Amino acid sequence: MMPLRIYLVAGFNGGSGRSLTAALLAYGLQRHGRRPLLVRQTYAGSVSATDPIGATLPVPCSRLVLPAPYELPADLTAGLATTIHDTDARFMIALRNQATAETGPDGDVVVDLCCHDRACNAATISDAAVILVPARASVLEIDWAVRSFSHIRDIQRCRDTPIPTLLAPIASDDERARQMALLGAMLRECDPEHHLVQGEPADVMVEAPFLDGASLTALLIERPIWRDPQLTDRCRAFAAAVAARADAFMTVSMGDADDL
Repeated sequence: MMPLRIYLVAGFNGGSGRSLTAALLAYGLQRHGRRPLLVRQTYAGSVSATDPIGATLPVPCSRLVLPAPYELPADLTAGLATTIHDTDARFMIALRNQATAETGPDGDVVVDLCCHDRACNAATISDAAVILVPARASVLEIDWAVRSFSHIRDIQRCRDTPIPTLLAPIASDDERARQMALLGAMLRECDPEHHLVQGEPADVMVEAPFLDGASLTALLIERPIWRDPQLTDRCRAFAAAVAARADAFMTVSMGDADDL
């Protein structure tokens, strides 16, 4: 029996495609015979909106609130306060308890992390099996994705906790080559010494299924788009590619550790 696996879908900016990417991954895992749970992370004060994905997706969905920050003494140093908040594992403890109750100890949980600055802390990252950072096609959104990816990888490097971290480009077929080339160039520009990515930028990319305007409109009005055989096949391929890239990442990381 395999232990519970946690897939994080993360990013700093709203509208980056996190929620849809998380749903596509959860559906793909289900089509591979897994028992996934899709969890939407929220936080106190966030605006609650209708969820057309949760209303139609044939995967169990739930929400889980990010705990309020610790009330720390006013005279505590900024560095110590940051360390305490970075190691706050309350959300992940609650997540594991909920997922184990709903899917069993060997299920999968896909977490759509919010863009709150405490959502993707060191404790959350270290408990993940895979981290996905969606990247839409515009230059601004690619820049945000690269910043998010770099931040997550820097946390891992500082704490020596390598977790498979992947970029998930979202683009139509006629835009995908340009997007991936730009994404790779921007990743290399911010990582000239290859600290974040040891191999080629494409090694940390896995293409997310793209939904055109008609499909997105159908989803928003809660039509069951998940019955489309082509979408099912793309979600299956997406989930398989995430698993394959994650396995390759861990193989490289363990080899690097053996060389030290």
